[in-house]
Amino acid sequence: MSNSGEILDMTTDQDGCMLTNTSQSNIITDVYNGIPQTLILNLISWLCLIILFTVLRRTAWNYGRMALVQRTKSRWTNLFYYRGGDGDGLVDGRRNNDESTSIDEGFLTWLPAVFKLTREQVLAKCGPDAVHYLSFQRHLITLMFIVTIISIGVILPINFQGMNMGSNSTFASTTLSNINGSSDWLWVHTVISILFLPVSVLIMRRCTGRKPVPKCLTGTIMITNISKADRNESTIKAYFVHNFPHIQIVDLRLAYNIKKLDQIYEKKEMVTEALVYCDNYYKKTGKRVPVRPKWFGPPVDALDFYTHEEKRLKDEAKRHRAMVLNEPLSIAFLTLPSYQLAEQVINKFSLHHDWVLSHATNPADIIWENLSVQPSVWYLKAICINFVLFIVLFFLTTPAIIVNLFNTVVVKPDNTDKVSSIIFDFLPTLLLWTMAAVMPAIVSFSDKFLSHWTKSQQNYSIMTKTVSFLLLMTLILPSLGLASADAFLRWTLHHENDTMRWDCVFYPNKGAFFVNYVITSAFIGTALELIRFPELFLYVWFLLQSKSKAEKSYVKKAILYEFPFGVHYAWSIAIFSITMVYSIACPLISPFGLVYLIFKHVGDKHNLYFAYGPSDMSGVGGGRIHATAVRLIRMSVLLLLVNMAAWAGLRSGFEARTIILILASIVAFATFLLLSPFPSCTPPAPLQEESSMRFPEYVAPVLNKPVDTTPISSPSTPDYGASSPASQHVVNMLAGPDVVNI
Repeated sequence: MSNSGEILDMTTDQDGCMLTNTSQSNIITDVYNGIPQTLILNLISWLCLIILFTVLRRTAWNYGRMALVQRTKSRWTNLFYYRGGDGDGLVDGRRNNDESTSIDEGFLTWLPAVFKLTREQVLAKCGPDAVHYLSFQRHLITLMFIVTIISIGVILPINFQGMNMGSNSTFASTTLSNINGSSDWLWVHTVISILFLPVSVLIMRRCTGRKPVPKCLTGTIMITNISKADRNESTIKAYFVHNFPHIQIVDLRLAYNIKKLDQIYEKKEMVTEALVYCDNYYKKTGKRVPVRPKWFGPPVDALDFYTHEEKRLKDEAKRHRAMVLNEPLSIAFLTLPSYQLAEQVINKFSLHHDWVLSHATNPADIIWENLSVQPSVWYLKAICINFVLFIVLFFLTTPAIIVNLFNTVVVKPDNTDKVSSIIFDFLPTLLLWTMAAVMPAIVSFSDKFLSHWTKSQQNYSIMTKTVSFLLLMTLILPSLGLASADAFLRWTLHHENDTMRWDCVFYPNKGAFFVNYVITSAFIGTALELIRFPELFLYVWFLLQSKSKAEKSYVKKAILYEFPFGVHYAWSIAIFSITMVYSIACPLISPFGLVYLIFKHVGDKHNLYFAYGPSDMSGVGGGRIHATAVRLIRMSVLLLLVNMAAWAGLRSGFEARTIILILASIVAFATFLLLSPFPSCTPPAPLQEESSMRFPEYVAPVLNKPVDTTPISSPSTPDYGASSPASQHVVNMLAGPDVVNI
């Protein structure tokens, strides 16, 4: 094997196929290629991280909504969230009987609270996308449970009874390679791998969330490419009244470039909240709050500073608002009484001045500040950003490069104690997961620069690209013994000079590589997702940038995000795919894949309900990300068939089993192209009664905010790790106007 294609320091045995890692020295145990050692280290790390999360959630993250309405005792909030510890006594909280105030107030009660959450609670608090995502995970767990039972109960005993690998390789005796290529037992593997296809289709099509529908199926038409001469409501309305006289126009709104205005309003809201804080602080304590306008400048009186800043920003907001309303974009939203009428208008519309008509998505799904980006500019940005991502993909595809670098540069000393040796053996696996976690973050970060018009399209783009990266990084190229797409291309073009042979692709010990990776993802990976260290660090960074402690409440708002469905869908699909592809060849991977899905479901359910804001991407076209996720699960089962067909062809030649597996792969692929991921015989359950539906208002939220209104002096957002703002109006009403979060 060439240097570019090595994953670990491998040597070839006398048969020329079975590769072993000669540099590894297992301290805890030397059986099963270090899998027990990896499991023990991950269990210890997972327990430490869960204890850390529980402590931080109880003491530093204010454990939910209770902290918003009651006095708190000594806690670590001062350490993480603001400088100076005075002021807690100003929180004149009151207890209330709302169920969610006591849902997780205990030290460990957050865990049973997660299991007790109902579909209705999640829908009301988090939105329809969360309902479908959690339903998707539950059915994925059901499917993986069936796969695990079959893999451990049927496949593993069959693999054990083989003698192809002898008695010296304990892990290899559990793999498919332990059975002779001509054995009749391989028909069991063939039949089961084919049966996994209909089982996966039936289970995923019964997903209770099904394709999510919007709370009200909007009858709004999005009109784009409007010329400057036609960018006024009277002209647009006159055109539709003349050409469609029988259609009642419910509403017509123009879109505006509100990006700069939104930034001004954010600054004004921060200053206003800080001013309210300073005023209440002075009234209750008689002391003035200092503020540093510049980091190294002298402190000044905060009340005077924020009063002047508020007046300046109000004037700037009024001036910029007038400018914005005088220059509408080439986009308008025409609301009709029903979706059917909108469909009729779109179908019968004749091109007028190059106008383009389409169904508008849910208003909550629109990223209003991105509407000002012209399609030509968007495509140019997409080409540039995706080209850079392709370069990263081509040369730095898989985390195995980092493992190679670790094994090459960091030389393990000959004389090391047990602790040092464990660290040297465990770090490559941890680095593998870390680099696999960094790549989705890079994809997600870069994709936000594309300025998608809708959240659903942004999440869909992130999911598809991240799944592609992860599968290539952690499954396809490592399975081929290659470290990057560049190595794969060079091996493909010049394989005659390479020592790697196709019949060495499926060497037995490769399964341990994937088992260790899934174990690390299941324990350390899910625990870190629960703690959300990146957001905590971002919180601290924003606090360090604040001019005074009066800006604390606004900092909370700055780190309150919507759940990144694209990234989390991609992670679930990638780990499921790895587990499914190797569930037959290496049955020991299946239980850890099941553990990963269970832990991730619990962690995601907690974060959705307690840590993130509500999300609604289920407008027209908004359910595409959920449908694609179901299709990708089918493709992972298809990859299993392809893997088994390749193994059969390389080990046994072109015989009956190989032909059947190839035909099954072709039929499955053709069927998946035509098969809808959701049931067509039963419509999805309505998420809201029709009698309560209202016409949505297609106006950027910033344009609905009055300039001169002063907010009440109560916290507008929860603390880090607390509940989302969907329920804060209850807290504000119960706490009263005099409660200040200081």
